[in-house]
Amino acid sequence: MGRRIAHSRTRAGLSRSELAQAVGADPSYLRYIEEENAAPGTAVLLRIANALGVSLAELRGTAAGYPDGRGRAAAHPVLEEMGEEECRRRIGAHGVGRVGFTTETTGPVILPLNYTLIDGELTLRSTPRGPLAHVAGGTVAFEVDRVDEALGAGWSVLATGTLRRVTDPARTEALERAAWSAPWAGGDRTTWFTLRPERLTGRIIRT
Repeated sequence: MGRRIAHSRTRAGLSRSELAQAVGADPSYLRYIEEENAAPGTAVLLRIANALGVSLAELRGTAAGYPDGRGRAAAHPVLEEMGEEECRRRIGAHGVGRVGFTTETTGPVILPLNYTLIDGELTLRSTPRGPLAHVAGGTVAFEVDRVDEALGAGWSVLATGTLRRVTDPARTEALERAAWSAPWAGGDRTTWFTLRPERLTGRIIRT
């Protein structure tokens, strides 16, 4: 659990002191949780999860391998629209999302991809002749979400805009340096694409 908390904190761009302040804990206690693999109570974990924008199940490691939607609805859920600033904060600096587009031959297509948010742009990598190469220059949608099975809560953010293929070598090199991770799928995914959101919307279920 400590490693999952440390990983989520790094992904959110927070220092240990910043996270400790956000959850009302001493930094030394947070260090103990991360490094000694301690098992804090549910109340502390909930505060950490909320501050990091992840689910309680993710921190506990119980979400992997199970489909979403197994939990029950909360007693009094509230569905709210999120503003652009909160949407950007929820997306974070990097993660995994789903790109959606339509082609004449296959119709609607949705693909999961790693992404890194750089200078306000969603940056993606794919193969030189893959599906993204065929829709570059067109409008695509990109969705990121998180769910918390334990609380029946979650959020989703949808970005739409023009997908552009990166052809400048200097820009490609800069993206390579800034990328959080290589594509999980591996292979020859060395071609970069960018999406600057022209519309950014989101919804959140609070409990």
